[in-house]
Amino acid sequence: MTTGAAWNLDNPLKPWAYFDPDATRDIPFEWDLWLADIESTYASHTITVAAGLQCVTSSQSAGIIKARIKKAVAGTLVAGQKYAVTCHIVAGNGEEEDQTLYLKIIEK
Repeated sequence: MTTGAAWNLDNPLKPWAYFDPDATRDIPFEWDLWLADIESTYASHTITVAAGLQCVTSSQSAGIIKARIKKAVAGTLVAGQKYAVTCHIVAGNGEEEDQTLYLKIIEK
């Protein structure tokens, strides 16, 4: 799950936040509790974004993965539409899991 006041959690399985097409944002994915629950450690991750978005970079520290997201150079984002960002993690014991959140485009 992601963290912070920007996120609408009316449906906790589909969190979303507003995203300006000109923004570049670091989005955290919290995996620390999941890793503790399965008694394992971080091994690797991948970030997948919907067409129109780009993941510039991502990093991991203490079970928190941060993905820097922005509009793709040749991307087109439609105001009011939600775009998915998925973080896939692989734990040291081989278990895998996904978290998907959504960015709702709004001109700010």
